[in-house]
Amino acid sequence: MDQLGDDDQVSMTIENREILFSSDSEVESPNPMLNCHFRSLKRNGIIKLEERDQEHDLIKAGFLSGMGQLGNEIEVVAIHKNSRSTILGQARSKSFSIYFEAMRKKCGGDANIKYAWIGSSKDEIYKIISHGFSTIMEPKSGDCFSNGVHLYPTNIDGVFSAVEDENGLRHMLLCRVILGNTEVIEASSKQFQPTCQDFDSGVDNWFCS
Repeated sequence: MDQLGDDDQVSMTIENREILFSSDSEVESPNPMLNCHFRSLKRNGIIKLEERDQEHDLIKAGFLSGMGQLGNEIEVVAIHKNSRSTILGQARSKSFSIYFEAMRKKCGGDANIKYAWIGSSKDEIYKIISHGFSTIMEPKSGDCFSNGVHLYPTNIDGVFSAVEDENGLRHMLLCRVILGNTEVIEASSKQFQPTCQDFDSGVDNWFCS
């Protein structure tokens, strides 16, 4: 995934072939609600990555590989990328760069940037793209942890938190995140912020950090 930009968000729409067969083209899709969703993404500076595009194929291959045997039952309907072409998009990009530099200095040269997935409902993904993450988001795949932004290092975990929409599709977002110094948060913990200034984010095990 190295070819993605510093603060890229990639929106992915997938379907399970056992649930629904549908068009993989936002132009040819006979469903007006699906087309409306794609148009809404475009207004926020989101562009569709075309098939056979190097970036599209890289993300798709990595996603399906990460799904293991389930990858044989999944079709990637569309992949969209945040182009940061809007005024707010450019502002967020600059904010990411500023925060990255600050975290790099705080952590002795390594801001600890990772790729992470989040699966949710179509509407929630749209809200994240439009307005950013909410700090009061509730866990979608169990209640082991308190409210907060819950991201997954592997897409197969994120898929189970994705909510099927009215077209039988599930939506996921691939983000590049700045972790900084991490601390392990125990299951069933209600902790929602670092225990001290030495830490910047929490993980459920050290392998995620």
